[in-house]
Amino acid sequence: MKIVTLKTIFIFAWTCCYFGCQGGAWNLDSVGGGSEIVEKSGELTENEVWDGRIYVTGTVIVPEGITLTIRSGSIIGFEPLETPSQILVRGELYAEGSPALMIVFGSLGTQPTEQQETETPATSPLAGGYGFPQTRTVTQSTTMTAAPPKAGDWQGIRVESQSPNSRLTYCRIQHATAGITIGTDATQIERCLFSMNNIGVLCENANPTITNSEFNRNGTGLQLRGSAAPEVEHNAFAANEYGIICEDDSRPRIVYNEIRANYQHAIVCYSTASPEIVSNNITMNVGWAVYDGGRLRDNYISGNKQAGPNVTELSIGMQSNQFYSVDETLDPRTTPVPEAGVPRENF
Repeated sequence: MKIVTLKTIFIFAWTCCYFGCQGGAWNLDSVGGGSEIVEKSGELTENEVWDGRIYVTGTVIVPEGITLTIRSGSIIGFEPLETPSQILVRGELYAEGSPALMIVFGSLGTQPTEQQETETPATSPLAGGYGFPQTRTVTQSTTMTAAPPKAGDWQGIRVESQSPNSRLTYCRIQHATAGITIGTDATQIERCLFSMNNIGVLCENANPTITNSEFNRNGTGLQLRGSAAPEVEHNAFAANEYGIICEDDSRPRIVYNEIRANYQHAIVCYSTASPEIVSNNITMNVGWAVYDGGRLRDNYISGNKQAGPNVTELSIGMQSNQFYSVDETLDPRTTPVPEAGVPRENF
């Protein structure tokens, strides 16, 4: 590890201050024990513990046999690069925050650039007349410009198939191409917040556990590929473009979730995907509640596809005004599922 320059500290502090004012993305009062900003990139050669402010300047690789532990309250910042950086986990990753001291992963945005003050001679429109000089001086003032963080500024955290165990709790992950990409069953995501990513969580041929987490303002909250069959339980999906996308032959179990007010479909099924969709509240999505697949049981479906805020779907067919071409529908509810969504004490 090496301590970064004064310029880098200024950049990090400026960005933290800016986004703290925009809704608490960077909680400067909730940092770990370290007071210095530490720069990281490359492959770890021994077990490491990150604590405080970490500045990632290139891809970090956690190889097999190595453990990376990130302590509660740490802030992990990524500078946008031409080739976006990521944390690539082949060993073990434990990022375990707390309700008061969440771990934050996110982009720093484009660094401020300074335009120096310059003086340029220019011809006066009154040159030579009435005592005015032939030329005048035009002065440009100093300005600072920067671009705020956005989705895709960094690649995200990728847990590969050889990882024997990884766990993330009370983490806020934002501005990534895919906040977390999971390739192994031995991964737990619990009480995390995914916001402003292209994809919040991407599962590829893996069956992890995703519980008690929030997905908001992402392109897609959760996307499943290959034979992925995760347990997706007690989460909230709101204000994403799409709530959940199931591709290929994925078979997730989607239970006790709140899927609300997404700008397209709540749950989308492509190819032969057939999720089990049980005891969820699926409400007020602009598109279909469930589109083109899935087995539905004991769900409260209301107000989707602009049906109206008080229109509850009670059809038991394979198609209705609020869902389209599903595999099966059983026991539709007339009232919301009280246990669905994220228990409020988790955040």
